[in-house]
Amino acid sequence: MSTTAPKAKRMDLAFAALLSKDDEAILTALTRIEQEGDARAIRPLLTALMNTSEGRIQQRITGLLHEVKASNAAEELFSALEDPTFASIRATILGTFWNAGLDVRDHLDRFIRIALEGTAAECFECLTVVENQEIWPEKAARHALNQVRKALPLEKDPYKSSMLTDLAAALEYRLGAAE
Repeated sequence: MSTTAPKAKRMDLAFAALLSKDDEAILTALTRIEQEGDARAIRPLLTALMNTSEGRIQQRITGLLHEVKASNAAEELFSALEDPTFASIRATILGTFWNAGLDVRDHLDRFIRIALEGTAAECFECLTVVENQEIWPEKAARHALNQVRKALPLEKDPYKSSMLTDLAAALEYRLGAAE
């Protein structure tokens, strides 16, 4: 029997406990996940976040997500972004990328698409990802800038329009000068 089997079983039990109505059981499970969790914990954490109204549990889950360093974390988060089940917490998922410092340099197109199509809160989180990612490939940044420039005059929400303006400015800065 492998040594990973007991750990996997403990994680499965912790994931199940996240669905409990008992706040203390959930908090205990969160401690276990913090100590032993990997990228498999992301979806159960997101599900628990959506299903609880308890502030301290929401805060603890968000804190764990914002510190995730597991390999494959970015892939799990991107998968969750595409899942309609998590639509109500997409801004939190987006915030995880920059809070956790995940390298998403090859995914600028995804963040731009969400910024343009999503809510103002999602656009804000995408702007923050763009500003905080150290490197964006030049070709992707040029394409993204063109997309944002095309979308700007069509945006009706003044708040989101302001963020798109900031997004264009961030991309221009990354490219070295206003284009």
